[in-house]
Amino acid sequence: MCHVVKIGGSTLSNLQSPFFDALKNRIEQGEKIVIVHGGGPEINKKLTESGLPLEMKNGVRVTSLESLFCVKTALNDITNTNLVERLNNDGISAQGLCGAENSLLTCDFLDKENYGWVGSVERVNTEIIQNVLEAGKVPVIASLGVTENGETVNINADTAAGETAAALSAESICFVTDTPGVSVLGEWMKCLTISDIHKNIVEGHISGGMVPKVEAAIKCLDLNIKQVRITDQTLSGTELFKEVLIT
Repeated sequence: MCHVVKIGGSTLSNLQSPFFDALKNRIEQGEKIVIVHGGGPEINKKLTESGLPLEMKNGVRVTSLESLFCVKTALNDITNTNLVERLNNDGISAQGLCGAENSLLTCDFLDKENYGWVGSVERVNTEIIQNVLEAGKVPVIASLGVTENGETVNINADTAAGETAAALSAESICFVTDTPGVSVLGEWMKCLTISDIHKNIVEGHISGGMVPKVEAAIKCLDLNIKQVRITDQTLSGTELFKEVLIT
């Protein structure tokens, strides 16, 4: 049984030794870890250098054909390479994978008119991931995808992680962010149910980039992934449940 860890782009540049120690400990206990990552800050840097706009809608990065080259370079060539190198340097054997290669993440367009070259995951080639795991390595997946027609698309990393976890029937998924979990009215929540989340989205208490995170988390719960958390590097943030637990 594997465990998916999604690392946000803004968190990647500030990963501390305790995070790597915790991962190593989990691997030594026999857990099979799969990492999916974003790369927001690096993408922003590349877009700015190229004089291209930074545009977000509903927590999703609008990706034009022009900006797609910057996204690919930032996610795969820079962020993925750097993370794999750091993992290996910290004693964790890792192998970089790009979701757009070998049909790892096959996509349709999410909504081309509104978001451009952004994908909605249709299929995950789990065999590629399992082969890396069986070789004793941690797969590190850059959140890009490819359409049936061979077009590369950007994928929201939270969505890519959720779909990957579901396809692998993962035991757990942890969305590692630069916040200590989900905040509602200024308070960090220890736990939330699906109905709590929907209510707080409607009321505007959960918004922006947190929306695709909680939506990906809900999908994981719907697909019976046992443990779903949104956390910081302590891995002890907000746990999400389908419904209120009766004790």
